[in-house]
Amino acid sequence: MKKKDVTRRKFMKTAASVAAVAALPAAKAMADTASSSGAANPVRYGFIGSGTQGCTLLGFLATIPQGRCVVNCDIYPPNLKKGVETIGSNPDTSEDYRQVLDRKDVEAILIATPLYLHAKMIIDGLEAGKHVFVEKSMFFKEEEAEQVRKAAAAHPKQVLQVGLHRRASVLYQIAIEMVRKGALGKVMRVESRVTTHGTWRRPVADAKYERLINWRMYREYSGGLMAEMGSHFIDIANWVFEAEPVSVIGTGGIDYWKDGRETGDNVQAVFDYGAGRRHYFNSMLFNGHRSSGVMIMGDEGTLDVTDSRGIYFREPKAKVTTGSAKETWWAGATVSKAATQKGIPIFPEKEDPNSGFVDREIGYAKRWLASMGIYTPEEPFDPYWGELVSFFASIRDGKPVVAPLEVGVADAMGVIRANQAIDIANGAPVPTKTT
Repeated sequence: MKKKDVTRRKFMKTAASVAAVAALPAAKAMADTASSSGAANPVRYGFIGSGTQGCTLLGFLATIPQGRCVVNCDIYPPNLKKGVETIGSNPDTSEDYRQVLDRKDVEAILIATPLYLHAKMIIDGLEAGKHVFVEKSMFFKEEEAEQVRKAAAAHPKQVLQVGLHRRASVLYQIAIEMVRKGALGKVMRVESRVTTHGTWRRPVADAKYERLINWRMYREYSGGLMAEMGSHFIDIANWVFEAEPVSVIGTGGIDYWKDGRETGDNVQAVFDYGAGRRHYFNSMLFNGHRSSGVMIMGDEGTLDVTDSRGIYFREPKAKVTTGSAKETWWAGATVSKAATQKGIPIFPEKEDPNSGFVDREIGYAKRWLASMGIYTPEEPFDPYWGELVSFFASIRDGKPVVAPLEVGVADAMGVIRANQAIDIANGAPVPTKTT
């Protein structure tokens, strides 16, 4: 019994220490960014596209003093009105984004329009001398990659950031640091999912606005589930493997919601990164049992991460028979089994190495409670908030861009290639390669 108790303590202490050490650099970096002095000289920005996602961002922007919205722009009057109400700072309004770019008092633009407009607005914004934040995916068509690259290269002093908000998540930063520090061993597989049970259709008061409001459902404007949902996890896999996929296979279709949509209600893709490393992505609109999340799997451990928590599972070593002896990763079969089945939470909490005895004991107590599912740690801030604060800090203080140009290009190309693979699986011709 004594040996078993000691082993349990050793496991808890070691696993907690791995997570805590990993947390320190990421949490400190984001805390430093959040405490930027930019509030004394806020970035004056124009917001373009105050629909559903746009108003999500505006809700966070309303709490960030490092930026000030001077004009809100949308071609649909109800969205324009809602955007002004959401930001709450009485900005000017416009239905033409070019008028926003013409304003001398606008230093930056934030783009949350339908996907097919992203590349043109990025290029126009850079050419107008503005810093640019653009929602993912960065662009819609393959040929737009080089167009955006050229515009960015011509304006190197302007910040260009892509809205892959998990790059600003302390939780995901900890996960990546644990990968880099070898806590998972050799990482070979990433599995991700975004599932829900709903039509994805928004109500339209007037039929003439159908394609404007429900643009995500039409291929002329949208990359469908792969762009809207898959792009986040394509980026996570690129981040994990520090590479881009060399090939992709996919499937999917309109198999459940027969309502005139053109983009699939389910997609599945396998991205190959070479040397046996693969990312499996699944998204559907007819079952939301497992919701959203990603598993990062190595030969020594697994991270199971959602937007609210991360669990570290130690992987038992492959059993090696030498005579009658069998090697396991830790002494004590009970401990090994519990650790692999229940896992240990990773904590996106900043810990002071100089903290006193009581603070340390509270920390250990939280980990113990979390291991039993009683206490759930949370992000120190919402990643949407973090990515926006980081954008302003990059402009005012020269902080590194959280999701820069090439991260956005790699992500958008992954979306495009996956959709091409799905089309081919459904009988479309293989696209000709562009130069």
